[in-house]
Amino acid sequence: MRVLSKISTTMFMAVLLVCLMQLAAFAAAEKTEQEFANAIGEVVYMMGTVIAEQPDGTKRTLDLNKQVIPGDVIVTGKKSNVEIVLKDDSVFAQGPSSRTSMDEYVFNDDPNAGKMLFKMGVGTFRYVTGKIVQQNPDGFALDTPTTTIGIRGTQVFAVITPDKEEIGNTQLTPGHTMSVGNQTITNEKHSVTVDPKTGEISAPTPTSQDTINTLVKNTPLTSNGETGAVGESPEDLDRKVSAFQSQIDRTKEGLAGVEGRPDYNSLHTLTLQEIGEKTAESERNSGTTDSALGGGGGDGGGGGGGH
Repeated sequence: MRVLSKISTTMFMAVLLVCLMQLAAFAAAEKTEQEFANAIGEVVYMMGTVIAEQPDGTKRTLDLNKQVIPGDVIVTGKKSNVEIVLKDDSVFAQGPSSRTSMDEYVFNDDPNAGKMLFKMGVGTFRYVTGKIVQQNPDGFALDTPTTTIGIRGTQVFAVITPDKEEIGNTQLTPGHTMSVGNQTITNEKHSVTVDPKTGEISAPTPTSQDTINTLVKNTPLTSNGETGAVGESPEDLDRKVSAFQSQIDRTKEGLAGVEGRPDYNSLHTLTLQEIGEKTAESERNSGTTDSALGGGGGDGGGGGGGH
């Protein structure tokens, strides 16, 4: 009888432990859902390993359609990148071995309340402006370790190393400018260099085609039809195809809601996305991989048109 009693007690404790674990998992799922109720954007493309870290130390592994939330620090591993569409339709892309802190992001029905502050560490970054810059340009800032970027309708980039920061644009909407510290860039495909030791910022000069090519490879904007580097794994090859399919669906949905003649830029973007999808499918079918993405750094990272 004592043996049976011990067995019954053991079984009861095992069942109780399973129930408690299930309750804990359910509570964690509810907590995650509540946190994500104030999501600020979602991943539309990624390759490799991308982690979101919260100030309390919690970490999430990101993937396609996963959301990002206020306070996230986005960390890309070596040979990794990520493209995120934010709630105001702006796009943020981050290359290999890079790190960005999404410190502040507000976008709601009040056009004067919109604001955004992202702090970039060492790495490669691109940003396409959205509604926040349109509605409240003074509420927008991208910080590098040395200076602050302000923009008025453009596509900007930053390549940040411990020894130099190169900051500029790949597209500049006519009549708009971008500021980098005390310098103002008024021409398309121009950039400045910043000395992190002295804070000195050069006068704007044309951005080299090599720099632009590297940006497109390491921080592709699938929203603009860019395919970037070839994936490192079957999962990456699948992600790229899925990303382009989703981008095409979004663009078609936007065109369906337009009365009258469709916007030429949107039609052109759709064409580029469809070409990108075919390229991605070709890469997947051939099983091709690319070992040349990015440069330096281990996993964990270093410390179309504008709207």
